[in-house]
Amino acid sequence: MKNTQVRTFLWFESDLDSALNFYKATFKDFKLVSENRFNDQLFTAEFIIHGHEFVGMNTPGGDKFNNSISISVQVDGQDEVDRLWEEFTKNGEEIQCGWVKDAWGVNWQITPFQLQDWLGHRDPEVAQYAMSQMLKMKKIVISQLHK
Repeated sequence: MKNTQVRTFLWFESDLDSALNFYKATFKDFKLVSENRFNDQLFTAEFIIHGHEFVGMNTPGGDKFNNSISISVQVDGQDEVDRLWEEFTKNGEEIQCGWVKDAWGVNWQITPFQLQDWLGHRDPEVAQYAMSQMLKMKKIVISQLHK
């Protein structure tokens, strides 16, 4: 008997191949598990990014991705925030508070682990300051979360 699995399913209108190539180049821990082709076109692919499992489907007619769901990527330090932000915004779109939309319309949250240190600070004034600063940001800048 197999264990129940929870994976994120992403329905791409087209160009799943390009999305997979982008994710592979962007994330250091990317693994393509399988792909299924139909009439020599990529139909589905299973892939893993830093341990999180995804299934991508490539076929027209699906709903567009929207802001009501995003994929949260927590990273350690500003350098990794900056690197990912630059990759995603080359052909994507900056949103607010660490959110970015990739070229295919998938929403991602690029947030440093350090953000929670400031938002959850035991001093309420420090936490409030961090929150007020974060709400002004598109890309999270750790050094601006504290005085």
